[in-house]
Amino acid sequence: MISNKILIQKYTILSSNIKEYRLKNNLTQEKLAEKADLSTSYIKQLEAGKEYKNITFASILKIATALNIDITELLK
Repeated sequence: MISNKILIQKYTILSSNIKEYRLKNNLTQEKLAEKADLSTSYIKQLEAGKEYKNITFASILKIATALNIDITELLK
């Protein structure tokens, strides 16, 4: 079983990568949300590290697609 500490560490990496790739693509949180078909508040929560218990594979895939990267880039 994965401890909450490890889960939070991994999620922090995901959050940082979402923000990093968003900025590299010159996207606002609003524009990324639109491209990923997600709400702006959800993107903001993800980047702030407040949504790790509710993130889904589908959401990660939508974000990666909107950023034109392979999903594995968000998880490195």
